[in-house]
Amino acid sequence: MNRIKQILKELDMTQEELSLICGVPQPEISRIANNKKIKIELETGIKIARGLRKPVEYVFPDY
Repeated sequence: MNRIKQILKELDMTQEELSLICGVPQPEISRIANNKKIKIELETGIKIARGLRKPVEYVFPDY
């Protein structure tokens, strides 16, 4: 479980915008946000959290 969708909505940001900010491909962000990819690299999680300007522990509370 993660909070990517919730945070994107709060920030009025799209997955594509997040992708451009953090350097993670948009399809990868979509798979992670929709919990279709459970095991993610720590580096990827950190990039996404930084792109969202949130602590990694907040974005991915169950990891």
